[in-house]
Amino acid sequence: MWLKFLFFITLLFSNWLVAEEVPLRVVTEASYPPFESFNEHKQIVGFDIALTKALCQQIKRRCEFYHQPFDSLLDSVAEGNYDLAISALDITNARLEQVSFSQPYFENTAVYISHAGFELADFSVIAVQSGSSFQHFLRSQRPELLSISYPSYQLALANLSQGKIDAVFLDAAAAQYWLASHTGFVTQVEPKYPVGGLGIAVSKQNPSLLQQINHALTVLKNNGRYLSLYKHYFKQ
Repeated sequence: MWLKFLFFITLLFSNWLVAEEVPLRVVTEASYPPFESFNEHKQIVGFDIALTKALCQQIKRRCEFYHQPFDSLLDSVAEGNYDLAISALDITNARLEQVSFSQPYFENTAVYISHAGFELADFSVIAVQSGSSFQHFLRSQRPELLSISYPSYQLALANLSQGKIDAVFLDAAAAQYWLASHTGFVTQVEPKYPVGGLGIAVSKQNPSLLQQINHALTVLKNNGRYLSLYKHYFKQ
Protein backbone atom coordinates (compact mmCIF):
# COMPACT_ATOMS: atom_id res chain seq x y z
CA MET A 1 0.00 0.00 0.00
CA TRP A 2 2.74 2.42 1.00
CA LEU A 3 4.71 1.53 -2.11
CA LYS A 4 1.73 2.39 -4.31
CA PHE A 5 1.24 5.67 -2.46
CA LEU A 6 4.93 6.52 -2.80
CA PHE A 7 4.83 5.72 -6.51
CA PHE A 8 1.77 7.97 -6.97
CA ILE A 9 3.44 10.91 -5.16
CA THR A 10 6.63 10.43 -7.16
CA LEU A 11 4.64 10.43 -10.41
CA LEU A 12 2.83 13.65 -9.47
CA PHE A 13 6.08 15.34 -8.52
CA SER A 14 7.73 14.23 -11.76
CA ASN A 15 4.83 15.57 -13.82
CA TRP A 16 5.04 18.89 -11.94
CA LEU A 17 8.76 19.14 -12.68
CA VAL A 18 8.18 18.43 -16.36
CA ALA A 19 5.47 21.11 -16.52
CA GLU A 20 7.82 23.60 -14.86
CA GLU A 21 10.61 22.81 -17.32
CA VAL A 22 8.51 23.14 -20.47
CA PRO A 23 9.12 26.67 -21.79
CA LEU A 24 6.45 29.00 -23.11
CA ARG A 25 6.98 29.46 -26.84
CA VAL A 26 6.46 33.12 -27.64
CA VAL A 27 6.32 34.36 -31.23
CA THR A 28 6.76 37.93 -32.43
CA GLU A 29 7.77 39.98 -35.48
CA ALA A 30 10.94 41.66 -34.31
CA SER A 31 11.19 44.77 -36.46
CA TYR A 32 9.07 47.24 -34.51
CA PRO A 33 11.08 49.12 -31.87
CA PRO A 34 10.63 49.95 -29.08
CA PHE A 35 8.14 47.06 -28.79
CA GLU A 36 10.37 44.37 -30.32
CA SER A 37 13.52 44.31 -32.44
CA PHE A 38 16.85 42.52 -32.84
CA ASN A 39 19.86 43.96 -31.04
CA GLU A 40 23.46 43.84 -32.26
CA HIS A 41 23.79 40.30 -30.88
CA LYS A 42 20.77 39.08 -32.87
CA GLN A 43 18.72 38.77 -29.66
CA ILE A 44 15.08 39.83 -29.61
CA VAL A 45 14.62 42.77 -27.26
CA GLY A 46 12.11 45.53 -26.52
CA PHE A 47 9.20 46.44 -24.27
CA ASP A 48 7.01 43.52 -25.31
CA ILE A 49 9.88 41.11 -24.75
CA ALA A 50 10.81 42.51 -21.32
CA LEU A 51 7.15 42.44 -20.28
CA THR A 52 6.77 38.83 -21.41
CA LYS A 53 9.88 37.82 -19.47
CA ALA A 54 8.44 39.46 -16.36
CA LEU A 55 5.16 37.60 -16.91
CA CYS A 56 7.03 34.31 -17.30
CA GLN A 57 8.88 34.96 -14.05
CA GLN A 58 5.59 35.68 -12.33
CA ILE A 59 3.99 32.41 -13.43
CA LYS A 60 7.29 30.53 -12.93
CA ARG A 61 7.75 29.47 -16.54
CA ARG A 62 10.78 29.85 -18.78
CA CYS A 63 10.02 31.55 -22.09
CA GLU A 64 11.61 31.21 -25.52
CA PHE A 65 11.18 33.81 -28.27
CA TYR A 66 10.75 33.21 -31.98
CA HIS A 67 10.53 35.57 -34.94
CA GLN A 68 8.32 35.20 -37.99
CA PRO A 69 6.30 37.41 -40.38
CA PHE A 70 3.64 39.55 -38.72
CA ASP A 71 0.73 38.33 -40.83
CA SER A 72 1.34 34.71 -39.74
CA LEU A 73 1.51 35.27 -35.96
CA LEU A 74 -2.12 34.64 -35.06
CA ASP A 75 -2.41 31.61 -37.34
CA SER A 76 0.60 30.08 -35.60
CA VAL A 77 -0.93 30.57 -32.15
CA ALA A 78 -4.35 29.32 -33.25
CA GLU A 79 -2.76 26.19 -34.71
CA GLY A 80 -0.81 25.50 -31.52
CA ASN A 81 2.66 26.09 -32.95
CA TYR A 82 3.33 28.69 -30.24
CA ASP A 83 1.81 29.41 -26.85
CA LEU A 84 1.73 33.20 -27.06
CA ALA A 85 2.08 35.98 -29.60
CA ILE A 86 3.08 39.47 -28.55
CA SER A 87 3.87 42.03 -31.23
CA ALA A 88 2.00 45.29 -30.55
CA LEU A 89 -1.20 43.45 -31.50
CA ASP A 90 -4.41 45.46 -31.46
CA ILE A 91 -7.33 43.64 -29.86
CA THR A 92 -10.03 43.60 -32.54
CA ASN A 93 -13.29 41.72 -32.98
CA ALA A 94 -11.97 40.02 -36.10
CA ARG A 95 -8.89 38.75 -34.27
CA LEU A 96 -10.97 37.60 -31.31
CA GLU A 97 -12.69 35.15 -33.66
CA GLN A 98 -9.34 33.47 -34.20
CA VAL A 99 -7.56 33.67 -30.82
CA SER A 100 -8.11 34.84 -27.26
CA PHE A 101 -6.47 37.99 -25.95
CA SER A 102 -5.19 39.03 -22.56
CA GLN A 103 -6.43 42.16 -20.89
CA PRO A 104 -4.95 45.22 -22.65
CA TYR A 105 -1.40 45.99 -21.56
CA PHE A 106 -0.91 49.19 -23.60
CA GLU A 107 -3.24 51.92 -24.85
CA ASN A 108 -2.96 52.28 -28.60
CA THR A 109 -3.41 55.29 -30.90
CA ALA A 110 -2.49 55.65 -34.57
CA VAL A 111 -0.62 58.37 -36.46
CA TYR A 112 0.88 59.07 -39.85
CA ILE A 113 4.59 59.88 -40.10
CA SER A 114 5.41 62.14 -43.02
CA HIS A 115 7.84 64.82 -44.11
CA ALA A 116 7.11 68.18 -42.51
CA GLY A 117 4.61 70.16 -44.57
CA PHE A 118 2.95 67.13 -46.16
CA GLU A 119 -0.86 67.04 -46.11
CA LEU A 120 -2.94 63.93 -46.71
CA ALA A 121 -4.92 64.01 -49.93
CA ASP A 122 -6.70 61.59 -52.24
CA PHE A 123 -4.28 58.96 -53.61
CA SER A 124 -1.56 59.76 -51.07
CA VAL A 125 0.70 56.69 -50.83
CA ILE A 126 0.58 55.36 -47.28
CA ALA A 127 2.64 52.41 -46.01
CA VAL A 128 1.29 49.90 -43.49
CA GLN A 129 2.48 46.53 -42.24
CA SER A 130 0.94 43.54 -43.97
CA GLY A 131 -1.75 41.90 -41.83
CA SER A 132 -1.97 44.80 -39.37
CA SER A 133 -5.13 46.44 -38.08
CA PHE A 134 -3.81 49.65 -39.67
CA GLN A 135 -3.91 47.99 -43.08
CA HIS A 136 -7.50 46.88 -42.52
CA PHE A 137 -8.50 50.36 -41.31
CA LEU A 138 -7.10 52.22 -44.31
CA ARG A 139 -8.66 49.84 -46.81
CA SER A 140 -12.07 49.90 -45.16
CA GLN A 141 -12.27 53.44 -43.75
CA ARG A 142 -9.90 55.51 -45.92
CA PRO A 143 -10.20 54.03 -49.42
CA GLU A 144 -9.27 57.39 -50.97
CA LEU A 145 -5.71 56.79 -49.73
CA LEU A 146 -3.46 54.38 -51.59
CA SER A 147 -2.26 51.93 -48.93
CA ILE A 148 0.84 49.87 -49.66
CA SER A 149 1.65 46.77 -47.59
CA TYR A 150 5.17 46.16 -46.31
CA PRO A 151 6.53 43.05 -44.56
CA SER A 152 8.08 45.28 -41.89
CA TYR A 153 7.83 48.87 -40.73
CA GLN A 154 11.61 49.27 -40.89
CA LEU A 155 11.48 48.88 -44.67
CA ALA A 156 8.51 51.25 -44.89
CA LEU A 157 10.28 53.91 -42.83
CA ALA A 158 13.43 53.54 -44.92
CA ASN A 159 11.37 54.17 -48.06
CA LEU A 160 9.77 57.18 -46.40
CA SER A 161 13.22 58.60 -45.67
CA GLN A 162 14.11 58.14 -49.35
CA GLY A 163 10.94 59.90 -50.51
CA LYS A 164 9.49 56.80 -52.17
CA ILE A 165 6.18 57.03 -50.26
CA ASP A 166 4.18 59.85 -48.69
CA ALA A 167 3.61 58.56 -45.16
CA VAL A 168 3.68 55.57 -42.82
CA PHE A 169 0.65 54.69 -40.65
CA LEU A 170 1.55 53.08 -37.30
CA ASP A 171 1.35 53.18 -33.49
CA ALA A 172 2.00 56.57 -31.92
CA ALA A 173 4.57 55.10 -29.51
CA ALA A 174 6.59 53.48 -32.30
CA ALA A 175 6.35 56.69 -34.31
CA GLN A 176 7.75 58.81 -31.48
CA TYR A 177 10.60 56.34 -31.00
CA TRP A 178 11.57 56.65 -34.67
CA LEU A 179 11.19 60.44 -34.72
CA ALA A 180 13.67 60.77 -31.84
CA SER A 181 16.48 59.90 -34.26
CA HIS A 182 15.07 61.32 -37.51
CA THR A 183 14.64 65.03 -38.13
CA GLY A 184 12.42 66.71 -40.71
CA PHE A 185 9.44 64.45 -40.07
CA VAL A 186 6.17 65.01 -38.20
CA THR A 187 3.12 63.03 -37.12
CA GLN A 188 -0.53 63.55 -37.94
CA VAL A 189 -3.27 61.93 -35.87
CA GLU A 190 -5.89 59.84 -37.65
CA PRO A 191 -9.11 61.00 -35.91
CA LYS A 192 -11.20 58.15 -37.29
CA TYR A 193 -8.99 55.42 -35.86
CA PRO A 194 -10.53 54.01 -32.67
CA VAL A 195 -8.41 54.20 -29.52
CA GLY A 196 -7.87 50.62 -28.41
CA GLY A 197 -5.47 48.40 -26.56
CA LEU A 198 -2.67 46.00 -27.32
CA GLY A 199 -3.00 42.44 -26.05
CA ILE A 200 -1.19 39.12 -25.87
CA ALA A 201 -2.67 36.43 -28.11
CA VAL A 202 -3.33 32.98 -26.65
CA SER A 203 -4.94 29.93 -28.25
CA LYS A 204 -8.65 29.53 -27.55
CA GLN A 205 -7.75 25.97 -26.55
CA ASN A 206 -5.67 27.16 -23.59
CA PRO A 207 -7.93 29.15 -21.24
CA SER A 208 -5.82 28.24 -18.19
CA LEU A 209 -2.76 29.95 -19.69
CA LEU A 210 -4.85 33.02 -20.52
CA GLN A 211 -6.01 33.16 -16.91
CA GLN A 212 -2.43 32.94 -15.66
CA ILE A 213 -1.27 35.71 -18.01
CA ASN A 214 -4.11 38.01 -16.98
CA HIS A 215 -3.42 37.43 -13.30
CA ALA A 216 0.31 38.04 -13.81
CA LEU A 217 -0.39 41.28 -15.72
CA THR A 218 -2.53 42.52 -12.84
CA VAL A 219 0.23 41.70 -10.35
CA LEU A 220 2.87 43.52 -12.44
CA LYS A 221 0.67 46.58 -12.75
CA ASN A 222 0.01 46.62 -9.01
CA ASN A 223 3.58 46.02 -7.81
CA GLY A 224 5.17 48.71 -9.99
CA ARG A 225 7.10 46.38 -12.30
CA TYR A 226 4.99 47.30 -15.34
CA LEU A 227 5.47 51.04 -14.72
CA SER A 228 9.22 50.55 -14.38
CA LEU A 229 9.40 48.79 -17.75
CA TYR A 230 7.17 51.40 -19.36
CA LYS A 231 9.36 54.27 -18.18
CA HIS A 232 12.48 52.49 -19.42
CA TYR A 233 11.21 51.97 -22.98
CA PHE A 234 8.95 54.99 -23.36
CA LYS A 235 10.95 57.82 -21.86
CA GLN A 236 8.81 60.90 -21.31
